[in-house]
Amino acid sequence: MRVGHEERERVVHVLMQQYAEGRLTAGELDDRSLLARQARTYADLDGLVADLPVRPPSTEVRRMSTTADLVRLGTDPAHPQTMTGGMSSLVRRGIWTVPAYLNISAGLATVKLDFQQAICPHDVVDIHVSAGVGAVVLVVPEGWAANTDQVGKGIGSVSNKVDTVPHPGKPLLVLHGNSLAGSVRIRYPGRHDRYLMRRHLKRGGADTLPAATNGTASQAGSTPEGRSSTPQDAPPQDRADQP
Repeated sequence: MRVGHEERERVVHVLMQQYAEGRLTAGELDDRSLLARQARTYADLDGLVADLPVRPPSTEVRRMSTTADLVRLGTDPAHPQTMTGGMSSLVRRGIWTVPAYLNISAGLATVKLDFQQAICPHDVVDIHVSAGVGAVVLVVPEGWAANTDQVGKGIGSVSNKVDTVPHPGKPLLVLHGNSLAGSVRIRYPGRHDRYLMRRHLKRGGADTLPAATNGTASQAGSTPEGRSSTPQDAPPQDRADQP
């Protein structure tokens, strides 16, 4: 199947992330980015990431073929992708594609979105938040930015600890909605976030969430027990980055 500009740029973004994490040299990044922008099919793009811990781009084609009814989610204000905490917390991390329009509702729990490995093909991401009495936590990479001017506080709190102007080529998250009696927090990754990302990569980069249904993401699975760890894998002792 042939690819378009959006699919090519997603792969370029992935290659840039892998370069930043030390898996590609500057020369390899330049060569593969050029080939990605010249790619005609998904097979061309798959070959550029075959030796990297990321999903082949063709995986997206298979996903879309089985979720045709969800194809419009996140593409316009009338069809935002929804993530709901409800009575239990929801965490999304790993490699995932950020939609242009997100609707986040924490309810009584916590919704935490980790964008460290996320692929964002948009310059601006529109996010409606409703913290309820819970918490909405967004962890964004360096260079990303967020604007929370349109988020009402109610009796809750809003904390934005990241830049409000993105670096060139990086996205801006524009939040609106309210915190009600809960909290909305945007921050850069802490030690524990980086540890979880490394562990995720060593486990093969599988999603930490089951597939979404009707636009609502499912609750994250628990960490498998009985897994040996090295000192490098051991989680940091401080938990200052907890939601």
